[in-house]
Amino acid sequence: MSLFIAVYLAALFCYLFTRNSGNKLYRSLNKYLMATMYLVLAFVMFFRHYSFVSYQTLLMAALILAWFGDVFLVFDFSRGGDFFLAGNICFALYEQIVLVDNGYGFKDICWIWIVAGIMLIAFILACHFRPDLFRLGKMRWPMTFYLSSIFTHGITGLALMLMLPGTSYAMMGLGSLLFMISDMILTTYKFVLDNNIWLIRANSLTYFTGLLLIVLSTVR
Repeated sequence: MSLFIAVYLAALFCYLFTRNSGNKLYRSLNKYLMATMYLVLAFVMFFRHYSFVSYQTLLMAALILAWFGDVFLVFDFSRGGDFFLAGNICFALYEQIVLVDNGYGFKDICWIWIVAGIMLIAFILACHFRPDLFRLGKMRWPMTFYLSSIFTHGITGLALMLMLPGTSYAMMGLGSLLFMISDMILTTYKFVLDNNIWLIRANSLTYFTGLLLIVLSTVR
């Protein structure tokens, strides 16, 4: 496992440079290596610890969709976003099932949707009152729909950290929170501050670290 993490982090370090190198082949190979690594480890842990007829299958579906998102995002932003949207829904649903399975009821977790809703409303208002700053154009509503999924996913991750501290689910929650942060950074990079190399590096760092933590949480 130490070797796996070392190789993954080395690949992530390289991706901070290949992402904006201008060489699409190197960028793709680098990204696909990391994506395949987290997915293969997830499959190994799933077949070692879980049954196919369990809600853990929902987590595997989310990771598979994230993998497809990584594959398509390199050459088709919209199609990659579709896979990530579906993956976010699976992640959020899985994590909320985990909370219920650990004894929490609707009244304990309803704040997740309230906070996610407030964040989404803030984004919609910002786009409405500052169209000069948020240059989304025809992507405004697709991005609004997508962000509703990632906000729910990320805030559910925060709930895991707060409500199940000291467990592997808290690690998963941190990974989900980083996933949300990475997409907020990517939105800023794509539609607010174009071609800021430090933003896209922060996006890559938070996203792939988040996915690593989500998968590593299944090891424990």
